[in-house]
Amino acid sequence: MNFFNRALLRLVLLPKKLYSSNGINAVQLQSILTAKLTMDDRRPASFMQNRRRQKTKKEVSNATLSTMFISAVMGCVFLFCFALNAVAIAQLTFYFSYFIFMLASTLIADFTSVLIDVRDNYIILPKPVNDRTLLLARLLHIFIHLCKIIVPMLLPGLIYIGINYSIAGSFFLLLTGLLTVIFCIFLVNAVYIFILKITKPEKFKNIISYIQIVFAIVLYASFQLLPRLIGEVENFDFHFTNSNWLIILPPYWFAAAWNVLYTLHGTLLEFSAAACALLLPFLCLWLVIKFLAPSFNRKLSLISNTGEGTAQLTQTAFKIKETKKTGFADVIAKMITKPGAERMGFVFTWNMMARSRDFKMKVYPGIGYLLVYVFIIFFSSKKLSLEDVQQHTSAGNVIVITALYFSSLLLSMAIAQLAYSEKYKAAWIYFIAPVHVPGNVINGSVKAAIVKFFLPAIAVLGVAGITFSGALFLPNLLLAIVNQLVICYTLVYMGSKDLPFAKNQSIDVKAGNFMRSIFRMIIPFSIAILHYFIFNNLPLIILVLIVAGAALWLLMGSVNKFTWSVINTSYTED
Repeated sequence: MNFFNRALLRLVLLPKKLYSSNGINAVQLQSILTAKLTMDDRRPASFMQNRRRQKTKKEVSNATLSTMFISAVMGCVFLFCFALNAVAIAQLTFYFSYFIFMLASTLIADFTSVLIDVRDNYIILPKPVNDRTLLLARLLHIFIHLCKIIVPMLLPGLIYIGINYSIAGSFFLLLTGLLTVIFCIFLVNAVYIFILKITKPEKFKNIISYIQIVFAIVLYASFQLLPRLIGEVENFDFHFTNSNWLIILPPYWFAAAWNVLYTLHGTLLEFSAAACALLLPFLCLWLVIKFLAPSFNRKLSLISNTGEGTAQLTQTAFKIKETKKTGFADVIAKMITKPGAERMGFVFTWNMMARSRDFKMKVYPGIGYLLVYVFIIFFSSKKLSLEDVQQHTSAGNVIVITALYFSSLLLSMAIAQLAYSEKYKAAWIYFIAPVHVPGNVINGSVKAAIVKFFLPAIAVLGVAGITFSGALFLPNLLLAIVNQLVICYTLVYMGSKDLPFAKNQSIDVKAGNFMRSIFRMIIPFSIAILHYFIFNNLPLIILVLIVAGAALWLLMGSVNKFTWSVINTSYTED
């Protein structure tokens, strides 16, 4: 257990005599908290869970330190709000907006794996531990966990306010920050109860996974966008004058409360908002204790009994359906795949991409990162405009080529992750099924990734391109599509030839993997440059399109012919 956990543990155990006088076993309390904090050190931070299973076998041992470090980094990013050319109350409104969003997102993710983890009941409940000791252990664990997130996140702001205003200003920021935490706890409980009202417990963790993905993307976007906006803050002028609608914004409440407490004066709007900040968090806390917490605890056992990958045995699971509904994947599969192993590979991969939490946590954040990066490229450059696209200028051609070949990066990310799964031992199904040519399964899985990650992007780009450029855009669109499919099948053909979801995620990294990653980036970039030089040459585009189509046909045939002798898998018959 690290220094911070030991210090917080000693802090919460100071009133041992008070605990003992209320029927709480202090020795048991310390043992339970020590075990919980030790496990916290071995559990990756919520915002790093999409990277928690790196391709090494090194165990996590200092997760608390990484959590506090990332929280401190986020707190430093919040300081950007004080660079705005605005009054203090406006700066603090943006500060608390960011603070509420980041804290609520972190707590929503952590409530799943840390704060509502009741698996310790299997160990504690059979032991002679009374209810008061167990309840206090849970509450103190939640308090310690919140301190490890909130203190580092608030610390940069407290230092800034103390230097630029006064120690009293830092104290009032700490007070309003604590009120914000109470309000965030209310928000998190409300979100959880709402999710449990509209969905089944077995789908609960999937929704939390999407929240984690959005949180990771927003966090990355903030790190990329906020520093770039520092040069623009001199042109930013935002003042709160006669804006009565601000009373509906919780961040404004806490900003106004700080301003009123620090200056001891303000407008009627500011006093009203300050009253909301000082009173409503306690009302929210009462609502949590009186109404939300009991309802939440009733649902807690359902969540804990619904493990990821645990089959829910219900009566309907044993009923034979007389009619089978034809889904979207089945319709597409009949259109673009051959009957047999290829079609089954398509449907299986399509379903796994939609259901595998690990696949989504690995691929979707990366896609979000790429979208943020492209947004930065296009919107930070003042020389690029839609008029260039309409007039077919050199700059316009660069925009079109970049947008078209960007989608190949999305597809290559999905293809690279397609082979990995935490449940790789289930690959035995490939070996007992009558699959004579495993290349058919791989080809079907690649087509599923193409339909899911490539075609939607190309469809949007195609409609936009034809709208702005007219029918002349169509040949370049077709060439870009065929080229990117050639890139995709080249990566599959030259890759490690893995069956879908049949490889261990924690397998050791080999030197060839790095070269393949570089290769995945160089090929689209090189082909995009060549395409740029023939962008306005229609006869040459048609010629290259024919050659690329022939190459695609040959590559697809080669992948289809993969035999068992070239297939790699982590599955063994041990």
